[in-house]
Amino acid sequence: MKKLILFFPIIIVLITAACSEETELKKSVFIPDDVYSDLPAYTEWGYNTFGAYYDMVPFISNESGVPAKMINTGGKTSFMLKGHMSQGYYYYYDYNDEASLIFDFYSFDPQVYTDLISLNDLTVDLTGSTCGVRVIRDTANYDLDILSGTLVFKRAQNLYVDKKLVEVILSGTFEFQALVDGDEPISVTLGRFDVGIGYDNFFRY
Repeated sequence: MKKLILFFPIIIVLITAACSEETELKKSVFIPDDVYSDLPAYTEWGYNTFGAYYDMVPFISNESGVPAKMINTGGKTSFMLKGHMSQGYYYYYDYNDEASLIFDFYSFDPQVYTDLISLNDLTVDLTGSTCGVRVIRDTANYDLDILSGTLVFKRAQNLYVDKKLVEVILSGTFEFQALVDGDEPISVTLGRFDVGIGYDNFFRY
């Protein structure tokens, strides 16, 4: 009986440690770029960050929110980057600055998050008919008419914790020029992302 009593707390500690490791994976790790310090450096470690200049205003991930989601619904798959537009990561965060950049794919149909590994080394021409780009600001959804630009999934890699697959890390770059609702021209430059997609932020419905 004493052996059972001692063994039970050990199991609890091991389970708690494993859960803690998976929870740590969800946190954002912001390492400033050496040249463009408002943006995170390009990484491929699943740091759960992204950044770009939206008409020269930094658009970056939030430390407190989910930076990326993959959503498969209604015949399209959307790669959403959600953060805020401000003067940089270390400035005061205002919820009124919240924004989302969404890449919609009409010919990509992943059934589960593990299918995202097929994005490895894929370059997407954003002017093509099989994709679209949207921006959400102040709850308003703006369709973008892409003039030029690309989205590059430089690397898609499986991440294991204790031999268990927990997420796919997507790392890459993006940039484009567009018209907002066919009117205002904008440029999104120096875009980069390093995010993990797993059970909790992959949606199919």
